[in-house]
Amino acid sequence: MIRFIWQNWWRKKERLILLLIGAFIISAGLTYLIGLSDSNRGTIVDSLQNQWSASYDIVVRPEGSRSVTEEKELLEPNYLSGLNGGISVDQYEAIKEISGIEVAAPIAVIGYADYETDFGSVELEEEGIYRKTQTVSVNNGIGIEEEISRYYFPYNVWDILDKGSEYGVGAPNFDLSVHNLSLLAGIDPEQEAKLIGLDEAILDRGSSRFFKDTDGYYFNENKGYHEFPIIVNNHAFVDKTVDITYERLDLPINDQNADELMEEVKNSGGQDYLHTVDGSEHHRSTYTGEEAFHAFISEMTGVDWETGKVIEHEEQSEDEPDEAQTQAQQEGVTGIVFQSSQLNYEEIGSPYANRWPYSYQLEPVQNGEDVMGAYANQESFREPGLVAETYTELPRIKPDWIGFYDSSQLTISQDPTSELPMETYRPASAELVMDGDGQPVNPPQQLKPNGDPYSFLTDPPGMLTTIEAAEELIGHDEPISAIRVKVTGVTDMGEESQEILEQVASEIENQTGLITDITLGSSPQLALTYVPEVNDQEALGWLQQPWVNIGSSISIFRETKMSFTSILASVMIVAVVYVWSSGIVSLLSRRKEFAVLLSIGWRPSQISKLLLFESIIVGLFVALTSWMMLGFVYMNSTSSISIDRFVMTGLFGFLIYLLGAVVPIWMTKRIRPYEAIQSGEISKTSKRMFRTRGLLTMRGATLLGNGSVVYCPLFRLHYRLHY
Repeated sequence: MIRFIWQNWWRKKERLILLLIGAFIISAGLTYLIGLSDSNRGTIVDSLQNQWSASYDIVVRPEGSRSVTEEKELLEPNYLSGLNGGISVDQYEAIKEISGIEVAAPIAVIGYADYETDFGSVELEEEGIYRKTQTVSVNNGIGIEEEISRYYFPYNVWDILDKGSEYGVGAPNFDLSVHNLSLLAGIDPEQEAKLIGLDEAILDRGSSRFFKDTDGYYFNENKGYHEFPIIVNNHAFVDKTVDITYERLDLPINDQNADELMEEVKNSGGQDYLHTVDGSEHHRSTYTGEEAFHAFISEMTGVDWETGKVIEHEEQSEDEPDEAQTQAQQEGVTGIVFQSSQLNYEEIGSPYANRWPYSYQLEPVQNGEDVMGAYANQESFREPGLVAETYTELPRIKPDWIGFYDSSQLTISQDPTSELPMETYRPASAELVMDGDGQPVNPPQQLKPNGDPYSFLTDPPGMLTTIEAAEELIGHDEPISAIRVKVTGVTDMGEESQEILEQVASEIENQTGLITDITLGSSPQLALTYVPEVNDQEALGWLQQPWVNIGSSISIFRETKMSFTSILASVMIVAVVYVWSSGIVSLLSRRKEFAVLLSIGWRPSQISKLLLFESIIVGLFVALTSWMMLGFVYMNSTSSISIDRFVMTGLFGFLIYLLGAVVPIWMTKRIRPYEAIQSGEISKTSKRMFRTRGLLTMRGATLLGNGSVVYCPLFRLHYRLHY
């Protein structure tokens, strides 16, 4: 059979040449299209693979903590700082026991420690009325926020005993102190070390070290405060300056006229009048927020910030009063006052939808009279709250310093294309791109935290302790705010890894009732946030932030896979149709030849076998040619192809010719031996669907004729080449 096929091809070289050209076109087309598609797909997959790794694979949060933004699979960049408990220690332990979980690192946002850093006291010499002015200037990256407070007091003149506030003065105040807040959070040291290498970020400063199993929590019942181990962040994220001045007012006051002069002050408006009086500066001190934080740590821990060595305090003498001894015992004790809270967003139309398709506006909170401190009857971006129901129940703490850590040395993804919110160690980023009037800001300005726990951006924790301590300090059985999970066996991007992640996330939800989000394979999505005016302050404007687009990489991967499959299907359909068309034309041109073979005793099955063998031979030629082309391409390029893809390309070409032989083989069943002695055109019969009345209708009837092959120059050419 093969010899007969070869002799037949050799006698009709034109037909053989056309056959080889067609096969070569199929081979080249397959190689190019599949190779190009595979190269493009590989480029996309490699790019996605680079973004695949992240600090954590799954984030677990309490039920009800989703915001309106997550309806569009967007996770806000500030979500960690706003969570305030909701996950119990038992749920955390259950998650750790789930098969496939490599790391489960909890974070418990405890609250803000309210403290004052003492830089000593001022010494005044002249008697008189003094004005203490404290100016707090915070550089938020966009502008300077200033808060000025004034306090008046008499020095060595006029006794204020039994005097009211209507005089505008108070008790003498010589303290050079700076007020600050520091966020305290709880972690699992072992899990945090596995997740981001926190143990490797401990600074080699004095006796600084990481947590040990022996570091435990203790409540001092005699003194009424909590003692627990902490490690301290060496970065101060608030760019703040505190300026303290003491001025002697230009009031001619002395012991003789003090009562008369102060009555005049009272009648003139008290403190409002004193604001208008000039004075001469007697003292000025300026401290930065970083200096205040370091001094606070030294006070709280009893360790020198620069050296890490224990600060030795002078022993109290026996003749010192008991009050001084009590004060010394209480040194380093402070309280946790404010708890964290979430931001509220409202979706609004984007001013530039092509660039920022997602746009939201902050919804300020209007606080009532019952809200504590400076937030009463004021607006804030987060809802203020105490960590306890009353001030008297606020936890008093005396942290036990064990070490310093450098958050810049953590193994956290710094790639802007794959970074996830890690507000435990760095603040969320935000850029001002348009002001409150919608005018572009060029270049964009980076917003920084201002130290206010209820502002738009909050600063990361300054102190970290253990989950055990967090549970005792918070005072309820659900202290954990979120759990960041790493899953084993998830190394390469693909359906297998995604299936593992979805299975683990589903298991967590089923066992604990908590909510999960697969963050691995997510990518930043720039979104606009409009920060409106609050408390008669101007609107900050439009801020651009990298929100987290959940599951974007796996979506792109699936779309790419579908596109690649579509291309392969299209190539296969086009190639099969081409081979079918060529086979049908070849069959029609050889119809009499096959009729002669039938008339001399060939069976129809033999003719079918003949066509099948021809298709196999040509298919093998296509497969070998494709393999040679692919081998040459990949030997001379840096790209690579899998063995499976290499083999499948050749087999794909072979399969095309096998499928292309199906229709011609089926058509040979209709050939009759007597057709060998018939004369005429290719088709013996034809039927007209329309009456021929002109050139156009004749042409249309020819094209639409039922039972006949389309008569066109291509078929005529093919027919002539065969005869």
